[in-house]
Amino acid sequence: MPNRHLPEHPSRLVLVGAGHAHVEVLRSFAMQPPPNAELTLVSPHSYATYSGMVPGYLAGQYQLRQAQIDARALAARAGAGFIPDRVVAVDTAAKTLRLDEYPDYAYDLVSFDIGSHPAHRDRLGSHPNTVLVKPIEVAARDVGRALDSAALDQHERSVVVVGAGPGGVEVAFAIAARLRGDAGGSVTVCDRAEVAVRERGERTSAAVARAFDQRDIHFIGQVEVEGVETDGVRLSDGRTLPADLVVWATGAAAPELFATSGLTLDRRGFLSVDHYLQSVDDPSVFGAGDCVTIDSHPHVPKAGVYAVREGPILANNLRTALGAGRRRRFKPQTGFLSLLNTGDGKAILSYRGLALHSRAGWWLKDMIDRQFIEKYSRPELGPPDSSMGEMQPCGGCAAKVGADVLSTVLDKLAIPTAPHVRVGLEQADDAAVFRLPSGEIDETVDSVVTTDLFPPFDADLHLVGRVAAISAASDLFAMGAEGAAALAIVAVPESEAARQASALEALLSGALAELQAMRIPLVGGHTIASESTLIGFSMHGFVAADRVLRKGGAQPGDLLVLSKPLGTGVVLAAGRAGCAASDWVEECHAAMLRSNGPIMRLLVQHGATACTDVTGFGLSGHLSEMARAGGMTAELDLSAIPALPGALELLAHGWRSSFHSGNERTHSTDDARNPLLVDPQTSGGLLAALPPHRLADFEQACAEAGERFWVIGSVAEGSDRPLRVKP
Repeated sequence: MPNRHLPEHPSRLVLVGAGHAHVEVLRSFAMQPPPNAELTLVSPHSYATYSGMVPGYLAGQYQLRQAQIDARALAARAGAGFIPDRVVAVDTAAKTLRLDEYPDYAYDLVSFDIGSHPAHRDRLGSHPNTVLVKPIEVAARDVGRALDSAALDQHERSVVVVGAGPGGVEVAFAIAARLRGDAGGSVTVCDRAEVAVRERGERTSAAVARAFDQRDIHFIGQVEVEGVETDGVRLSDGRTLPADLVVWATGAAAPELFATSGLTLDRRGFLSVDHYLQSVDDPSVFGAGDCVTIDSHPHVPKAGVYAVREGPILANNLRTALGAGRRRRFKPQTGFLSLLNTGDGKAILSYRGLALHSRAGWWLKDMIDRQFIEKYSRPELGPPDSSMGEMQPCGGCAAKVGADVLSTVLDKLAIPTAPHVRVGLEQADDAAVFRLPSGEIDETVDSVVTTDLFPPFDADLHLVGRVAAISAASDLFAMGAEGAAALAIVAVPESEAARQASALEALLSGALAELQAMRIPLVGGHTIASESTLIGFSMHGFVAADRVLRKGGAQPGDLLVLSKPLGTGVVLAAGRAGCAASDWVEECHAAMLRSNGPIMRLLVQHGATACTDVTGFGLSGHLSEMARAGGMTAELDLSAIPALPGALELLAHGWRSSFHSGNERTHSTDDARNPLLVDPQTSGGLLAALPPHRLADFEQACAEAGERFWVIGSVAEGSDRPLRVKP
């Protein structure tokens, strides 16, 4: 037989870190996608904090989000997947990245822009409030929390900033401004240098010294910090500086992950790159920002301004490595404009020996910083842009075949019944229920079987695997059943073995983690090579015969309760386009990752009369099914329906999941003003009918168990309409 050639696959380019250079790479790739490339951004933070605006945030001049770039959304606009994890090691021989929590991640090309660490961290001791200025995302959060903490509000706070470089000086000014607006306190800056910001020249150092004096910031120079203890900062001259908060803003130290990589490093451990920002000994590795040293310019300072200017060069050279264009050299500038925020509406402008402290300096800095952030900001929320092309089909439960198509086909088929099947296709419930022949199992227990399968809703296959397991188990929980076993059904694209193994490991490792948490053993399954990725499970469980929850069974007067907010369909759709805030996407993921098992047990304990789970057909579709099954009418209170953050805003601006219109046609309601009712859900909540006299006890049990629910309506006698909506 002739050899069967595997299809050619795009090169896997992984960007590690969302530093200043990488956000420019993503912006460039969003504007002009590179040829034949599969892009991934790996970062522990969805938002990249711009270091130049952090002092302004600490001083109260900005909200934190004003100083941040939504890296997840920017990656989506560039067609890149986003992996929310940290790389801890790189194996250049195997071309894999070892992640902290996720499985190993393979690459063809990799670029690092992960910044640096503060030096001499080994001197940090047991002080309860010590904050490192890097990573900046953590520092911005922790300094703010420390200043707001009740423990520090009991007296005038003493803050010690270790390090008098530009970063440490700006943080000191910001904290001093913050303390003046609060209960007061003192700020001390110490450094081994004789003056602050020595690298910016004598005039700048003198301007900083004058500003320190005006703000009562004490500077101690020519001193080494030997350690940080519970009672304060211990200096080499024998003194101990009392401190309620210590900010460690020392010089740059190299990231640890390069140490075992086998790559060429400089004498301090930074990745050594050439003037193309490419590793000097591995053409598949690139780097920019503070984590690298350019071998032809080893003395370039570790400053954000260089990372910003490296961005366009890095984007070009990565594009060239992917097969398009010509390489460009990076030539660091010999001098640059420096603007130090003094936290009082002024800034110290420093350039080529000139230093000026003025409001004009702050105006210029504020303008430059805001313009930088604006370049990478999400588009204004509005209807989907026609330039995005036709909306891609949604994954997850929104990838269902339409209910009208499904019912038409099933009606044509002559599907036989069997006496031992208690719930089958004729009832169209969430799972099948059957009793094994007498003598083989306790006749008071029924077996419950269901299956669930969908394509990925996100490039993060580990996340997809987790949600797939939870979604499949939800059908068991909707019947009041406990899981007994799971069989996996996985399709991965035809490719070389390494790519298939990587995808399969990501999917199954995520699924297995959630199955173990739900105490459902994975006992087997089936995998195939296909044109696209799919994952699902055949779930098997058991339920006491007299405690089976059904879609039908609700009684007039019962309350309708919902266990999760709605909106996954629209948030995921906008998230894929890079137009939904990362906060919204992460809240959506968190909701999908919440198992319905715990609240199912509480519903059973408190006498729920009917139940289903809300998935691809939306709330109106599943609620209509429940009402028809019981011969009842569901009366829905629009004002009580919970929505995920951002869902209502996106729907109001015209965003829709690709399955939304199918739900509208099949499950229309008498209130077209609320498209949330037909938004298809992935791993949605349980929808149950509960007797009203059991509500108080159920509410208390949920509070004790940390479970949430919403009462969204009630059940009435049947009418010609299964669903009535009250505004």
